[in-house]
Amino acid sequence: MKNRKDLFSKMAYACGDIYGGGAFIIVGLLLLVYLTNVENFSGTLAGVIVFTGKAWDAITDPFMGQLSDRTRSRFGRRRIWFLLGSLPVFFSWVMLWYGFGISGTTAKFIYYTLSFIFFSTSFTIVMVPYNAILSDMVPDYNRRSAFTGMRLGFSAAAAILCAIFPALITGAYSDPKQGYLIMGITFGVVFAISWLIVFWGTWENRTKPSPSVSLKDWLFVFKNRSFRIYVTVFIFCQMAIDTVMTLAVYFLTVSLKKPALFVPIMGSILVTQLVFIAVFSQVALKKGKTLPAYISAGVWIAASMAIVFLTPATPDLVVIAICSLIGIGGAGCNLFSWSALPDIADVDELITGRRREGLYSGVSTFLRKLSGGVVVGVLGIFLDVIGYSEEAVRSGNISTTTDWGIRMLFCAIPVAFLVFALLFLRKYKLGRQEFTTMSLVLTRYRNGGSDIPLEEDELSVCRQLTGLKGDRFFGNS
Repeated sequence: MKNRKDLFSKMAYACGDIYGGGAFIIVGLLLLVYLTNVENFSGTLAGVIVFTGKAWDAITDPFMGQLSDRTRSRFGRRRIWFLLGSLPVFFSWVMLWYGFGISGTTAKFIYYTLSFIFFSTSFTIVMVPYNAILSDMVPDYNRRSAFTGMRLGFSAAAAILCAIFPALITGAYSDPKQGYLIMGITFGVVFAISWLIVFWGTWENRTKPSPSVSLKDWLFVFKNRSFRIYVTVFIFCQMAIDTVMTLAVYFLTVSLKKPALFVPIMGSILVTQLVFIAVFSQVALKKGKTLPAYISAGVWIAASMAIVFLTPATPDLVVIAICSLIGIGGAGCNLFSWSALPDIADVDELITGRRREGLYSGVSTFLRKLSGGVVVGVLGIFLDVIGYSEEAVRSGNISTTTDWGIRMLFCAIPVAFLVFALLFLRKYKLGRQEFTTMSLVLTRYRNGGSDIPLEEDELSVCRQLTGLKGDRFFGNS
């Protein structure tokens, strides 16, 4: 009975990434296409719309992290936001895919910019507390990995559905605007319900609100050595994923002239990712959280080097098989990214003596969305630079510059991001042994105050994880 209850708890918690993974995959795959091909924006204007919404997160994400740390409610600091955020999640998603008959480039530009800002804000309201709540729920290193594995399994499954069904819905209507509206309503309902399930199925062990934080506190998180290394790896991995998701349609349509392969290729990538999330979850439990990232990044780099040389004459099965290897890359990179974040709040408590999971979640979420916005915005500009146009695709008059430009964007940029991620990952030292040592120190601090003696090995670990050079922790000067 206990195991069954634990499974239900993991599944209820994991439902949050139906939205986190599903919404991101749809936005990554279709938003730039929708703005350029349906609403007839240039690649540059479409990129500006996305970047503006991401820049807005510079305010909302850290603010939401602070707000969730300070919230007082009968439902705790985090869970109340899952309930309150379900309605904005629904309405913002519908608005993102329907223009309500607004015409004129300037008016549409303003509308879609505001709609994307609304979507980004709604995403912040639920995802920042969601990324923070696991530290409140589960203190154990391995159990956090198990919850994260379930979360990423749901995320990958949602991504599979969201890579296939939105395109099927929009393609079923002769009027693409009507198709996108139906898609928006359908998935808006699914995403809103998922947050009600998360609200019902999660809990918080620590409910005492944290004191307010200032801009100085927001910047202080970068003094945390473990966080600096973690967030750098996290951003580079996510930018590699964003690049592939954004350019998949363009690569298949322009470079391979196989647009019909979009659904099977995305399906193969996401199914492979789902399978290897389960594999890498077991690897992480036995060997630590960094090894899956090393393996997956290496496989992804090798796959990208092969993909760049695919041609329209390459057999479809070969294309699908090689592209599916990207799913292995996404599995390990995502597992590290989301399983390591809860541990960072423990390092912060070692430094400050406070629990500020929301602050770290807010800053991480902001940097993730900002980096994604930068990637999409820059890619939109590059599409114009290399001469991409919907008219050229329809007429079959695609230049060599456009073809190889998209190949390089699709393959070389993710490789560069992954190489930088691996270089920083080598510096990440928060493994199981270090976590155990840190937890023992934190337990003594919570039971007996900040003035506690540290053994030499404990002091070495604490210095390594925090970046502090002395022997004064827990906010002591």
